[in-house]
Amino acid sequence: MDVGELLRYQPDRGTKRGRDDEPEDLRPPRKERGGRNWHRDEERGPTAEEDRNALDDGDDEEENETLDEGAVKRMILNFEKRSYKNQELRIKFPDNPEKFMESELDLNDIIQEMHVIATIPDLYHLLVELNAVQSLLGLLSHENTDVCIAVVDLLQELTDIDTLHESEEGAQVLIDALLEGQVVALLVQNLERLDESTFFFCLLT
Repeated sequence: MDVGELLRYQPDRGTKRGRDDEPEDLRPPRKERGGRNWHRDEERGPTAEEDRNALDDGDDEEENETLDEGAVKRMILNFEKRSYKNQELRIKFPDNPEKFMESELDLNDIIQEMHVIATIPDLYHLLVELNAVQSLLGLLSHENTDVCIAVVDLLQELTDIDTLHESEEGAQVLIDALLEGQVVALLVQNLERLDESTFFFCLLT
């Protein structure tokens, strides 16, 4: 056999058998119909309506959280921690603002968050019991006027006439604590550093 015959040579592969000729036990099992759809249903993500319901439930939980006494306590304690941390860093690094600037921003943020307390004057007593009123008054002399103004804005909202009418008991507790802490004197002392809105707050107080 020469080279050409070798290249043209093809071995006899036998006759191909169809699937019907295979023994029954060698055939691959057929897939059950409906199995694929079952997996699709199982792996299917939540629908748009389910997503909306989940978001609504989350909003309700968040709203309940803001009205909860425990949540207000945690907020006040968080405020105290941030205030103390900022004061500590300012004392430790008086000539290096980069060291305490982030803590100052955190302090300003928590003061803004505390505006929600104005919606629940029945819990004003927590501000007094946890010494938050004294801490807020102390911040009126803070070196950063932005922090001072943030405190003034918070006090203005807490002592809003309409808000105070919602809970006479809560209002009285807060007003007594502010007067005891010499709020008017502190505002007058820092009036030159603050904006004109502070002056109107002094008059209202």
